[in-house]
Amino acid sequence: MRQNTRIIVSFAVRSEFAPWRRLRNFERVGDPAARVYSANGSGAGIDVVLTGVGGRNLAAMRKLLEEGTDIFILSGLAGSLKREHAAGTVLVAKTIKRNNADKVMMSDDSLVKLAVQCGATPVDSFFTSDAVVASASEKLRLGARADAVEMESFHLMAEARRYRVPAVAIRAISDGVDENLPLDFNRTIDEDGEFAWLPALSQLVSSPSRLPRLVRFGFETSKSA
Repeated sequence: MRQNTRIIVSFAVRSEFAPWRRLRNFERVGDPAARVYSANGSGAGIDVVLTGVGGRNLAAMRKLLEEGTDIFILSGLAGSLKREHAAGTVLVAKTIKRNNADKVMMSDDSLVKLAVQCGATPVDSFFTSDAVVASASEKLRLGARADAVEMESFHLMAEARRYRVPAVAIRAISDGVDENLPLDFNRTIDEDGEFAWLPALSQLVSSPSRLPRLVRFGFETSKSA
């Protein structure tokens, strides 16, 4: 590694990054549309990039990888696919799967071990879905294939492999396997891959009984992040 270690950390959306941003003096850099934030400390330079839900905005991340980095940490939230992974648990995955593809992405072994030393729970795999998995029944079904579900890791790991950068997928559990999500979040994702609240409010207006579950979900998500 170079003398000053460079680390890229990815999150999908601002709300995932917000708690971490408060811990360091991150500054927004480059093109505002790129959503890249940088900070320095403890002998390392950290670049945080927001990729959007599903990895819709990868241009800024690719630019950072092209410029050179030592480590790529794929971070954010995930839904549990197994009862032993409760909300708030931090998982590190050895592999990442996607749909019915035979291809599997691998986290760097040394980074997995380092994450475990820092308190993460090692698991066999994450499943990268093309859509938000909202129902408990679907999560239970996917539990036969993976430990947690998210929407970006496979795509980001493929880019890390392309640029030969060691990478690791680490996720905090936001919702348990037996929990139905309070909204259809697939209808709330905008073109930048952020969650738009106007469509969410529309769902609440049509079904006010969802509000207590949404508040509870928001509280659990904020704790996990």
